[in-house]
Amino acid sequence: MGDVNKVWDNLNTAVIVSDPEFNVTYANQRAYTLFDELKIAGLEVGKNMAACHQPETMVKMKGIYQDFADKKIKINHLTMDGPEGTLTIVNVPFYNGDALGGVVEMVFEGSLA
Repeated sequence: MGDVNKVWDNLNTAVIVSDPEFNVTYANQRAYTLFDELKIAGLEVGKNMAACHQPETMVKMKGIYQDFADKKIKINHLTMDGPEGTLTIVNVPFYNGDALGGVVEMVFEGSLA
C-alpha cells in the first residue's frame, strides 16, 4: 500500500491529533493551510490546543473529551463557516486500553449531509 504517513500528510482534509490534555501530537499540511486561511494562529505540534482556540471553545472541548473518556459518546461533529463555504468538523476518540488516548479531528470542506 505504501507509506501510510504520506496518505495522512497529503490528504486534502485537515487532520489534527491531540492527546487527552489537548496537546497537538500531529497535524497534516492541510490543517496548517486551512488554519492560515481561517486566520487562526497557534496550531503547532507539541503545543496545547488552547493556543489556537477561544476560552469558551476550550470549555466545550473539555466536556466533549470528558464524554469521550467516560465513553458516553463515540463521535462529535459540528459545522462552521469556512473561507469557501461550510466546514464539517468531526472528532473521534481513540483509546489506550480503557483510557482515552486522544482525539482525531478531521475538518471536511463541505457538508457531509
